[in-house]
Amino acid sequence: MKILITETQYKKIILEERQKNIISKLENLKKFFDDIVDDAKTQIGLDLGFLTTWGVSIAGFVQPVTQFIEGRFPELSSTDLLLISTGIILTYFQSNKEKLKKILDKIKERELIFEFDRTLSVCEKLKDVFINFIDSLKIPLSRVSNMLAYTFLIPILPELYETAQGIDSIDIRETILRITSFIALSFGGPLIKKLINLIVVRFKN
Repeated sequence: MKILITETQYKKIILEERQKNIISKLENLKKFFDDIVDDAKTQIGLDLGFLTTWGVSIAGFVQPVTQFIEGRFPELSSTDLLLISTGIILTYFQSNKEKLKKILDKIKERELIFEFDRTLSVCEKLKDVFINFIDSLKIPLSRVSNMLAYTFLIPILPELYETAQGIDSIDIRETILRITSFIALSFGGPLIKKLINLIVVRFKN
């Protein structure tokens, strides 16, 4: 028995599937950061819990870079990757020089300077591309005090592009609501909504 659905129903199903994919990626980012926090505390005695509010954003930036480095240097152990990831977090998201020095000393001890420098290079490229993209949305820089706070957007850009194809403003608002309900909005909820809306509109056009 065939069940016929309308075009509207079909679009709704597709939209819900894309929204699930977005939330799934955000949940994966949260788990990635939580794992780093747990491992940093147990393996290298460093407490990163104070960065939890920014966890999803940090993971949005660090996870793609870590995956790249893991593929580029498959011989690295889980501890090596943890040290490099933690070094990146402290370099870009925290200004505590004492904690950063502790990690850098461990990186030197394990002879990971080349791999860490290579990772920093990839991070700089990713940061530049992301900031240039956000700049292109014509949001005044004075309103974006810390661009890296919004890097949770990086992994979900493909889904936002797919979502933007053939949907109306109501669907856009629903997608934005789903995303922002998952993110800690203490660092700029209205701006996050505006950013996502501008991104979807850009992709839609």
